[in-house]
Amino acid sequence: MQSPPIEVILFDLGNVILPFHHYQIAEKLSPFCQHEKFQHPQEIFSYLFDLENGVNNRFDCGKISPLAFFQSLKEALRLSLSFEEFTPIWNDIFSENKEVTEMILSLKGKWRLGLLSNTDPLHFEFILSKFPTIRVFDKWILSYEVGFKKPAVEIYQKAIEWASVEPPKILFIDDIKGQVDVAVSLGIQGIHFISAHQLKEELQKRLLHGFYFDEVGGSLNADGDPGNDNNLLSG
Repeated sequence: MQSPPIEVILFDLGNVILPFHHYQIAEKLSPFCQHEKFQHPQEIFSYLFDLENGVNNRFDCGKISPLAFFQSLKEALRLSLSFEEFTPIWNDIFSENKEVTEMILSLKGKWRLGLLSNTDPLHFEFILSKFPTIRVFDKWILSYEVGFKKPAVEIYQKAIEWASVEPPKILFIDDIKGQVDVAVSLGIQGIHFISAHQLKEELQKRLLHGFYFDEVGGSLNADGDPGNDNNLLSG
């Protein structure tokens, strides 16, 4: 049975659009950590980002303000730095996968685009200031605003509610297979992101017949004419 045509595309943010690793934070915090239990970056990393018990989970879900989050870390880790010194350490961990952002710009105006991300207010404010492509999305569905983070079903339901189409008409792209699997269990089509090249091939197979990307990331129609990209930076 053929899948219905896709109307909405949901992108994950971290390690799809913006490569990063949280371990950088632990490494940069380590010289400021005075607590004897947290003298190695791995110990700091586990305390912050353990999938089940990491203290960052509450921050990602909007349960604590940025300043209160910092104060809790300062006390627990005995950090010898100010909030103003902490924020660049916390934020400056992202780069940009330009091949993926070029694809997003090509898709803009042809499909409705949503961003479905586990993130916190410090990270997202920094990302908006540094990576303007994020502003082309029609909607941001963010864990700290929704109160749930992937793979919780509730955040996907918020995305479906915004999309206002049947789940099979939604495509979700994420680098974590388990998070794609949850989306698929709700009827959403899914792509487990591996690389920009793989994503380009998958999109060309799944989107409207005749749509494909040119060599520089723009889009062409079946007759080889450029797509109408006049509004790529709107939204």
